[in-house]
Amino acid sequence: MMRTLRARLLAATAAVLAAVLTALILFSSRITRIEFRRLENVLVNERHQELRMEPARRAVEEAFRAAGGSWERTQEAVERAARASGGELLVLDPDGKPAARSPGLAGAAIARTAPDTLRIDWSGPAAARVLMQVPGAPIHDSEGRVAGLLYLLPAPHAAVSPKQDFAAAANRWLAGAAVVAGLGALFLIAALSRRLLGPIESLTDAARKMEEGERAVRVPVSSRDELGELARSFNSMADAIARQEELRRNLVSDVAHELRTPLTNIRGQLEALQDGLSAPDRRTIDSLHEDARLLERLVDDLQDLALAEAGQLALHPAPLSMREAALRSAAALEPRAKAGGVEISVEVPADSVVLADRDRVGQVLSNLIGNAITHTPAGGRIAISAQRRNGVIQTSVADTGAGIDADHLPHVFDRFYRTDPSRARSSGGTGLGLAIVRQLIRAQNGEVAATSEPGRGTVISFTLPAES
Repeated sequence: MMRTLRARLLAATAAVLAAVLTALILFSSRITRIEFRRLENVLVNERHQELRMEPARRAVEEAFRAAGGSWERTQEAVERAARASGGELLVLDPDGKPAARSPGLAGAAIARTAPDTLRIDWSGPAAARVLMQVPGAPIHDSEGRVAGLLYLLPAPHAAVSPKQDFAAAANRWLAGAAVVAGLGALFLIAALSRRLLGPIESLTDAARKMEEGERAVRVPVSSRDELGELARSFNSMADAIARQEELRRNLVSDVAHELRTPLTNIRGQLEALQDGLSAPDRRTIDSLHEDARLLERLVDDLQDLALAEAGQLALHPAPLSMREAALRSAAALEPRAKAGGVEISVEVPADSVVLADRDRVGQVLSNLIGNAITHTPAGGRIAISAQRRNGVIQTSVADTGAGIDADHLPHVFDRFYRTDPSRARSSGGTGLGLAIVRQLIRAQNGEVAATSEPGRGTVISFTLPAES
């Protein structure tokens, strides 16, 4: 079953989308597993941090009370508590300003943007700006008033909240997935475009070569879709052009050959008359007249054929009885048939009426009957018959002659084609009769065909639209 180009394009698009979606799904699934596992670890660490917060708060609060409420004198206790907790400690006074901090926060700019939200700008090798949502533990003075809030913070390299860390990791994985999927899609598109555009490039190259005069160029047919049909059509067109080129060359050669014989005869006889080698008697004049008529008939046939092929033949279609047309043509050629010992019979029903040009149909019948007489030996028979088929009248001219070989049969309607390779005048006329028959019938919306069996005879049939 032929796969259309539209189906191939849809399949290619679906393949690219499937590749992209598959890559994204696989990467997303892996992201989820890995990052949630890491998030669990972070949450566990935060729980441990909460457990470490209370010992640090008590130690700092006791040191603050012992220092008489002085944060400067509490700095050393904050550093010891930070080392014990494994993190960084920060104390903000009631106004939200840093009152004490561990050494890891010495170069950081800290500001409280909300009750439990800190913005920290780290400097140095671990430079970063983060927003952290961490609860502060209150530090009370000796009278029980809140003198500050203590925050236990992670180290600078881990100072990202679990939510921010997960989002950043997910973005990184998705970016990697997009890159991989994009590269895969580009590879698929490149492969598919090469497969789709390759035949078009071959056709373009073949058309360019044909334009430059290489008539033998053809393109390979590698598929059964529209591109394959286009390649086959191109090859058929190239074959037709090659045939037309050959026909044109043969036409020039054949016309020259057909003209040369009568012209040579006329010239030879005229020169003989001029030199006194022959007398201008009746026989010489009749011979010159016959050659002149042959030239005239050849020119008329060429003109009719050219007009018919160009679609400029003047036609006057009207209801025409095929029986009357066949009887009229047979009667005109009856003397010639009797001279050759050939019998002509007309078996056309009276209701066989067509819509066609009277003169052109008569010309067709005269050509077919004349050819049949030429190729039918003495004692033979020519039968003209007709029958109605699917809105047309099919008329046949059958003879009992020698028939036509299967190798010659497909070419009998070609211009100047003769089954006799010697092209003797006795075995045929100008070689244009059947070519004219085909063009005259086609010009009247009909078709013509030939069937033959060597030794049994030939049947030439043509159809014309029936008059309703």
